[in-house]
Amino acid sequence: MKPSNTLLILTLIAFPALACFAADPPAAPPAPPPAIDPKADAVLKQMSQHLAAAKRFTFSSHNMIDRTLASGQKVQVARNQKVAVRRPDGIAAAVAGDLDDLQIWYDGKRVTMFNVRDNTYGVADVPPTLDATFDTLAQKYGLVFPLADLIFSDSYKTLTENVRSAQHLGTGYVLDVKCHHLAFRQEGVDWQIWIEEGANPVPRKVVITYKESAGYPQYIALLSDWNLAADVPDSQFTAKLPAGAKQVDFGPADPKRAGARPKE
Repeated sequence: MKPSNTLLILTLIAFPALACFAADPPAAPPAPPPAIDPKADAVLKQMSQHLAAAKRFTFSSHNMIDRTLASGQKVQVARNQKVAVRRPDGIAAAVAGDLDDLQIWYDGKRVTMFNVRDNTYGVADVPPTLDATFDTLAQKYGLVFPLADLIFSDSYKTLTENVRSAQHLGTGYVLDVKCHHLAFRQEGVDWQIWIEEGANPVPRKVVITYKESAGYPQYIALLSDWNLAADVPDSQFTAKLPAGAKQVDFGPADPKRAGARPKE
């Protein structure tokens, strides 16, 4: 006996819509979200404009970075930083860390870096602006000032130069401060930034993940004590070296400890 087509015919009569549906081409998949989330872009731009408007300001940071021991174990080392900025041509920073203690001054003409533990210092002639000085330090000396991208005159442009995607992940807390949580991707690194919600959109936390390094090490910075109208005297940007300090060649003693920035 030949197989009967009665069941198929009855099914199509009872449910004629099925025949039409079966004949339709598959629906197109929904359009992917834009690579750059407009909300993430707007929040980052607002932060940049807010920081750029500050002519003299101060902030503190607690920075942590992963290191791998010879045994293969991953550990964290930390730094505390107190930073004062004078736009467009001054910066002073005091760094106290697990591996180094430094004082750094830039007065619009030269950068002086003093190693407190060794009582040594280096001096470099640099351009008359913060932006050009940061670029010179990175390109000529292999030294990246930690969190420099937040101090550039246009931090939005610097931070997004190599970005391939951006997301606004909602709001979250950094300690007791409610923040926008943004996530960015670019070749070699992923990075996140938490920006305070409301009328004072300052960065409160930065996390950088180095995707091309073994173990995906991270750099983490917690930022606090923001004062965007600080009364910082010009004298604070002039180097103050102790008696007996010995001058050495300028540059980081250990390039791995020189700093971290998203655009690397």
